[in-house]
Amino acid sequence: MTASISVPARAAGRVPADRLAGFGPLFRKELREWAHSKRIWVIVAATTAFMVLTAANGAITSWIVTNVPGGEVPDGPIVLDPLANFFAAISSQIFVIVAIFAAMSLLIGERDRGTLSWVASKPVSRASIWLSKWAAASIVLSIVAGLIPMVATFALATALYGPVGIDALVFAAIGATASITFMVAVVLAASVIVSNQAAVAAIGFVVFFLPQLLAGLVPVDISPVLPSSILAWALGPVVGTEMGLVTPIAWAVSLIALVGFASWRMERLEF
Repeated sequence: MTASISVPARAAGRVPADRLAGFGPLFRKELREWAHSKRIWVIVAATTAFMVLTAANGAITSWIVTNVPGGEVPDGPIVLDPLANFFAAISSQIFVIVAIFAAMSLLIGERDRGTLSWVASKPVSRASIWLSKWAAASIVLSIVAGLIPMVATFALATALYGPVGIDALVFAAIGATASITFMVAVVLAASVIVSNQAAVAAIGFVVFFLPQLLAGLVPVDISPVLPSSILAWALGPVVGTEMGLVTPIAWAVSLIALVGFASWRMERLEF
């Protein structure tokens, strides 16, 4: 990633006094690189295909049972409820998995190629380098891995089963965006600790899945305090569950802690 960066001139070798020095140019550079990357099309195609097929599973099963002689009858009832099938695709949280894989190389890849040290030699703060990558990746992945596949899934579920309800799409979009933003921060924060992409991805999966698994094992319900529960919290008004403030507060506090730690660590990282 060797795109040029235009920032106000400062004395060579000096650490920028402004902790956000160069954020604007860096952020625009990151957006341009995402826009020119083929991976966004791969992300859109793969995520959309997975989500629409998941939502269409009930209709496909029903068609097979009705039209294929000797078709295997499922053990349980075939679910043809519009909201249930839309939520089946959303609850897979494939967009989180995609976000982890898409973000794991953003920082480490540049460090391995040597371009990270080149960028850091410019009059920009190291915190701005990390923040620009996090902000750009969160926005792009929320759109290409979250919103676009979600809208396609919503349209398909409506066509196959009937009206889903626009409120389901809105709240699901909010939850997916929050989940992606948080997990991108986790992955990029892990990238300033370890220098192996596989290890970074593993940390991302552990942070996302392990607390949810533990929540099902302990006698006390700890899911409201888990940042990874933000999607379920966002869907609360649609499914009729009570929405408290614990989950969004836990999400916000965890996100601020990740950003603060990663910015602090970036200033001490050797490139």
